[in-house]
Amino acid sequence: MSAATHADPKLVKAIEDCLRKPVYFRDIVDATKDYRYRAVLLAWSDIRTRLTLERDEFGRYWMAKA
Repeated sequence: MSAATHADPKLVKAIEDCLRKPVYFRDIVDATKDYRYRAVLLAWSDIRTRLTLERDEFGRYWMAKA
């Protein structure tokens, strides 16, 4: 069994599109349900290392304005 070590660019883009407005992590998981959970976590990690994410008092994430 081989494990992917790089995030799928299409999945990263899909998650970044979700993060244009406040969203719960569970909504990101739901929006990417056609992907394996491990692939979603790899993409999430890629995004978290490259971008600054904000969180509100409800725990929703979104991309910080540059």
